[in-house]
Amino acid sequence: MKQKYVILKDDENDKLIIREYAELDKEIYSLLCEETYGDSIVKQAISGGKEVLISALRTNNFYPPILQADKISDAVMSVFASGNTQPVEIYIDDIEHLAKEPIELLADETIESESEEIDEIFEESFEENYEGKGSMDKLKTSIKIAEDEFVDNEEDL
Repeated sequence: MKQKYVILKDDENDKLIIREYAELDKEIYSLLCEETYGDSIVKQAISGGKEVLISALRTNNFYPPILQADKISDAVMSVFASGNTQPVEIYIDDIEHLAKEPIELLADETIESESEEIDEIFEESFEENYEGKGSMDKLKTSIKIAEDEFVDNEEDL
């Protein structure tokens, strides 16, 4: 899914506005969420570092994954550092992130203790006199299948 985040610093009202859009149709973005933050809260969070800023920007309604939150926090820091009042747009395509995420492989370890337990399970013998013992041919069913009845589709025309 493609997403767009618009970060706008409203100096007249001392607020920061972040809007989240999603591409629901090709090149057509729909507004999903808009969050407004006070300038003082954002400035205080910026002074605490990137992790504090990400934590301050996340709310119940706006909780971007860490990859998106990292890019959003960088943009917020640059907006406050430059004093830019023009909207900053961030475009994110989830396909790019899925392809770039490293895959952690588990180390090859010998699992001899567990394999012994598994071998014991397979070596266990089952009781020969269990209740369900019998032939499958002798099952009684309430459904009878008529083998000699066929439907002729030509008659329906």
